[in-house]
Amino acid sequence: MKYWFLRLCLACIPLGASAQWNYPSYDALKGQIQSISSNKLVEQASIGKSFSGEQIPVLKIQSSKEAKPTLLIVAGVDGKHLAGSINGLSVAKHILALPAAELLTLLSDKSIWIVPVLNVDAYKRNAQTLDWASGNGRQIDNDRDGRIDENPNVDLNKDGVISQMRVKLPAGPFRSHAEHPDLMVVADRTKSESGSYELFKEGLDTDQDGLFGEDGLGGVNIDRNFTFEYPFFEHETGDYAASEPETRAIIDLIFEHPQIATVLHFGLQNNLSVPEQFDPRKASERITKSWTSNDTQISAIISQLYNKDMKSLGDAPKMPAGRGNFSSTVYYHTGKFSFVTPSWWIPSQADTSKKAPPNQGLKDEDRFANWVRAKQIQGAILPWTKIDHPYFPGQEVEVGGVVDKFRQNPPVEHLEESGRLHADFIVKLTKAMAKLEFSAPKVTNLGDDVYRIEIRLFNTGAMPVYPEIADRIKHVSKMKSILEIQKSQKFLSGKRLQLYPTLAAGGSTNFSWLVKGKGKVQLTVGCPSAGEKTIDITL
Repeated sequence: MKYWFLRLCLACIPLGASAQWNYPSYDALKGQIQSISSNKLVEQASIGKSFSGEQIPVLKIQSSKEAKPTLLIVAGVDGKHLAGSINGLSVAKHILALPAAELLTLLSDKSIWIVPVLNVDAYKRNAQTLDWASGNGRQIDNDRDGRIDENPNVDLNKDGVISQMRVKLPAGPFRSHAEHPDLMVVADRTKSESGSYELFKEGLDTDQDGLFGEDGLGGVNIDRNFTFEYPFFEHETGDYAASEPETRAIIDLIFEHPQIATVLHFGLQNNLSVPEQFDPRKASERITKSWTSNDTQISAIISQLYNKDMKSLGDAPKMPAGRGNFSSTVYYHTGKFSFVTPSWWIPSQADTSKKAPPNQGLKDEDRFANWVRAKQIQGAILPWTKIDHPYFPGQEVEVGGVVDKFRQNPPVEHLEESGRLHADFIVKLTKAMAKLEFSAPKVTNLGDDVYRIEIRLFNTGAMPVYPEIADRIKHVSKMKSILEIQKSQKFLSGKRLQLYPTLAAGGSTNFSWLVKGKGKVQLTVGCPSAGEKTIDITL
């Protein structure tokens, strides 16, 4: 009875999905970014311009402009994921609200940079349109029929949103959910279930290609435009890899700032709840498509840390990486540790109905419907209303069902807890990054002004100085040692500059030289992604 009363209330709400919809406009979002940048520990800059000419902001949380090992957080890559941008700004606010001493300690040898909205064009458009599209401001031929934007979204029942459209058939692939009548699910023929509907996106098929509202506003999906396994000639992927200014801007940022050690993406994939797995076959191919064995061990450690911090949010969904996506490109093509999470997901909800399925093992549709019911999310699942559709004369056609944007983007107030928890995790992730420490140097006088110098370098962090795969990428700044001697001194053994592979978490490496001549020498060891340590040694 309670459900039917709620359904009746929703039917009476004009512009149903907008009733709880309180995502900030683009101007309001810029105001939040400006407010955060007023903090003395934050520098606001631009990494480039969007296709439409909007600046793409980055917030640099740092104690000085000195290059330090940096955690880069990127959100708003796929334009349909506004929640990621809100959580990105929430993380910034929570980190800056840490006790002053704790924050300054954190930033003493690390920096945190946040790109809150990479796909600025999409946020600006989606915040004020009926239906959300993933792409940027470029006009493209989504269905590749030689015409552009010829089949836009149409709000058939004039309720202010684009939802679903069902057409009744004697035997269709879809049926109504047993517990949630406004939710459509696929009929399971193996269980003798029968369907009675076809299901479409609300709209018209103006170009007569069998698809509804598939070619309207929305250009290239930036999260399908990157170089790793770029999907040629597919929907929303662009004319070629890295064709978009947004794609190039974020990759240029990573290449131009080698101190960026780890990248965390708030996006529509997930390799944090379930860590990366080592695949020896894919790892041995000419084009590597698996994290290395050592790197997967680090992925497992970070995943364990993440799941512990996110326990109160419930089990996160498995969201495999698509082709041409940002996070995979960061790992395979830039040689950085790359983690991705949706930063919010629909939790399991207790259902009070007698026939409710158990929380364990809930299907995605059940979980979504139970959450909508428990939290009384207005406008997420709409009651079905009959319409006359010009392409289905004489057939029963209804508009309603799921408003797709709610699946990954709850009303803003539901993001508060996830923003706080992710800020806590990010502090721990930053602390886990590599940190270099010297042992006390040992100087042995071998006579005749000849000295043996011995010293050991330790990585006291929980992560390597850079991922193992980076040693296969020639443009990654490797570990190096530089021993500067005076003009009156000379090397008898060892070199002034030497390069080394990555240093594992908890690992160490020994350095040794023979130098002739008294006086001071200066040793510098490290790399941008782990920082450099310098020590003066007297011979």
